[in-house]
Amino acid sequence: MPDNSVPGTNRRGFLGTAGVTAAGFAAACAPGAAPPDPGASGDAGTASGWEAEWRDLVTNANKEGKLSLVTTVGAVYRDTVAAFESAFPGITVEHTSLNASNFTPRFLQERKSGINSYDAMTSTWAIVPRAMANEGYIQPIMSVLLRGDVLDDKVWHGGFEAGFLDKDEKWVYSSFVERSEDLWINTDQVSPAEITTPEDLLNPKWKGRIRTGDPRTHGAGFTPLTMLRLEKGDGFVRRLIRDQELVYSRDNRQLVEMMVRGQVAIAIGGMNRQVFAEFLAQGLGRNLKRLDLEGVDSVGGGSNVVWAFREPPHPNAARLFVNWLLTKEGQTLWGRAVPINSRRVDVEPVAPDLMPEPNRKYRSRDSWDMAAEYAKTQELAKAILN
Repeated sequence: MPDNSVPGTNRRGFLGTAGVTAAGFAAACAPGAAPPDPGASGDAGTASGWEAEWRDLVTNANKEGKLSLVTTVGAVYRDTVAAFESAFPGITVEHTSLNASNFTPRFLQERKSGINSYDAMTSTWAIVPRAMANEGYIQPIMSVLLRGDVLDDKVWHGGFEAGFLDKDEKWVYSSFVERSEDLWINTDQVSPAEITTPEDLLNPKWKGRIRTGDPRTHGAGFTPLTMLRLEKGDGFVRRLIRDQELVYSRDNRQLVEMMVRGQVAIAIGGMNRQVFAEFLAQGLGRNLKRLDLEGVDSVGGGSNVVWAFREPPHPNAARLFVNWLLTKEGQTLWGRAVPINSRRVDVEPVAPDLMPEPNRKYRSRDSWDMAAEYAKTQELAKAILN
């Protein structure tokens, strides 16, 4: 079983196959840290005419007038779309909001039928979206990027290349980082003192009162259950699924609502921050509390990993969007809307509570090696539940 924990920092280790060092990231992102001037270096692109190419790209994207963008679900992503449209008022975004697990089968069916409807996507990078790359429907990120202030190593924690998540280091890019929030309790039903170790989740008291995303699918349950399996072993997860009679859903909103309405006492995964924010705005869910339990949390780019589709209907707009997202402006606006912390050193953290904690090890949920572990968890869940 591979060790996907995070023991230290290196150039390729920020978000990719090695992981992230919490102490190093927290120190680098501390308020008041002096950011570099992206335009001050003589690196490739900054003085070689990319500005002129960028102006031409904006002109051509305005002529296309549209961007077909896919994001995960959540009202905040309407704000991210609005931020892009404000930055480029000549372009209207056709916004599709679906989880990757729901979007990918539809996308693959359309592409195999010769239908090319989408330009770019931001979502999670796990087992399902990889099928898009395996089928040849994603174009290399480096063929899309042109801005020198994006490609400059000095503006990224760990360097630019640390954002690649795939083993080929070419298809998808993660420009954000967050600590997961995978264990929640309803404090009206559970005292924090009752859940201090993973073994406490096996207390018969919680039988039928724990909910998660369906671990047989590529949804909100398979990541935290995979982290628990790597930490505690297959037998632990088998007992959790079988003996505790977990409550499942494949719908992000329903997963959050079950906790908000008090239908269950404990949540493992599936507390979508954007959906939860909508309930909090209504004064609901304030009795819910996140627990920081060793072996459950992980780090990654959330639902904000970006890639561009091959043969998009609006190629200039697609290229414009991906470049813009990685700029200081794009990272700032997108990060504030979600919210999520940028990997750029010139953008201050917007969600300090999601910063990796110093002196703790986290597994990188986005690393290529984790895909095999997710598959093992899914097979284990299918063997128990089917």
